Amino acid sequence: MRLGAFLVFVVLLQFGYPVTLHGPVWTGLYLVAYVGVVLSGVVLVRGAHDRIAPTAATGAALLCCAAWVGATGGGGAALVSMFAAGAAFQLALMYSLLRFVYRRSRTHELEIVLAAVCVYLLLGGLFTTVFGALESLWPGSFADSAHPGARVTWQQFVYFSYVTLATTGYGDVVPVSAWARSLSAAEGVVGTLFLTTVVARLVGAFTGPRREEGRAVTG
Repeated sequence: MRLGAFLVFVVLLQFGYPVTLHGPVWTGLYLVAYVGVVLSGVVLVRGAHDRIAPTAATGAALLCCAAWVGATGGGGAALVSMFAAGAAFQLALMYSLLRFVYRRSRTHELEIVLAAVCVYLLLGGLFTTVFGALESLWPGSFADSAHPGARVTWQQFVYFSYVTLATTGYGDVVPVSAWARSLSAAEGVVGTLFLTTVVARLVGAFTGPRREEGRAVTG
């Protein structure tokens, strides 16, 4: 239940960003998804006493920075701070979820799938913050081939990150600098390796109990 609620908010946050292009009212509504992600993320790790404090602290920082961006219209220190807080919050959640996905104890297969999907979406969000911070600190690291000379917006980085993670790469947003290209390649590799290891984990989760049952019957 907690995983499902968190997944819903992550999907709304990562794929509902086009509403921010329709004015401040819609941007304000979009910020509600930030609140939902943070609150559901904290609830998700509330049983882990060693991880709830970092998750709550980075989540609170993310909400403050998101409000700062909303109040100022974005750009400058506010936007870079939001990217940094978002990266820290997502890393804290990914650490907890990965421990859950790859732990040795028996876990319900559906829970593993939901946790793995959450991690995959958080990976896209994490690289979004990295790309956004890179462009903010070193303008011109990315280029919009459809609008030459225009700055790439954070909404475009959400899109670019997920098409890169899925190794689709339509070529409309292009990494230009060496670091931008390196990080883009790293996202594609990390996404592919993660899916491979998750499939192996799921195969083990499905076949492990059946093997033990078979041994018990034949023994």
